[in-house]
Amino acid sequence: MSRSGRRELRTRLVLAPLLLGAIAAIYVVDLEFTGRHRGVLTAVVLGLVGFAGILEYVAMLQKARFAVATRLLPLACIALFAAPFGFGWQDIDRELYPVVLITFLLAFPIALDSLSKGKMAQGLEMQGASMLGFVTLAWPMYFAQGIALRHLPSVLFVVLVCKCGDIGAYLIGSWLGRRPLIPHVSSGKTVEGALGSMVASVLVAVVLRPLLLWPEVPLTLTGAILVGIILNVTTQTGDLIESLLKRRCGVKDSSTLLPAHGGVLDLTDSLLYSFPAFFLVLVWIT
Repeated sequence: MSRSGRRELRTRLVLAPLLLGAIAAIYVVDLEFTGRHRGVLTAVVLGLVGFAGILEYVAMLQKARFAVATRLLPLACIALFAAPFGFGWQDIDRELYPVVLITFLLAFPIALDSLSKGKMAQGLEMQGASMLGFVTLAWPMYFAQGIALRHLPSVLFVVLVCKCGDIGAYLIGSWLGRRPLIPHVSSGKTVEGALGSMVASVLVAVVLRPLLLWPEVPLTLTGAILVGIILNVTTQTGDLIESLLKRRCGVKDSSTLLPAHGGVLDLTDSLLYSFPAFFLVLVWIT
């Protein structure tokens, strides 16, 4: 490992426990002290994190000179992240109303605006960029809020399975990585790191199943293995998609919020497909 790589590893080893400690503190407070409002604190934090990610997304696209709805997209995200607190998360039809309605309210005005003569040149680009951010960044955090309000420990389960997969990929890739995974998207990711990530996620899913899910979420041992695989595939996919976005925008990190970690999107990219995937599993099982 190079000197810069060792320095980055040391920084990550310091910051990662601090971030995990902050997550654990929020979880414990929400679990033990919020009573019948359990999950609300976590849902609020997830909404704030999602909104910060959207702001980073808009800033990246603006810097790369892509057309994006700089006002309407954040407003739509505020509405979406506020929506979960207006109903009980027990009816899947009702839970999908805000997603469908707010997505339409975002897409339709942008589509109309793109029909004007002065906006024709960039109208389709603005529609695509705005909807990409809303669907791939805001939707997952909305469903993460839903997981928190349905079954709070499941949020911690998803975060730990995904982030331990990230850690496994980084450690194994740094020490043993030789064969590039998808070098045209991310030169630092290796096949060995991807396999290490998969093993780490599956092991953590199996260990955490009786601690965080059972018996409210009756996931079997085989189910835990399958969920670990699903979450790891979505974790690595989210990471690669965000790497593709950053490469297309010409930036190394989504922001400079945290040394060696980057911005909010860099911290949450591995969760963007994992939260919706586990939400479907949670609804199906319970």
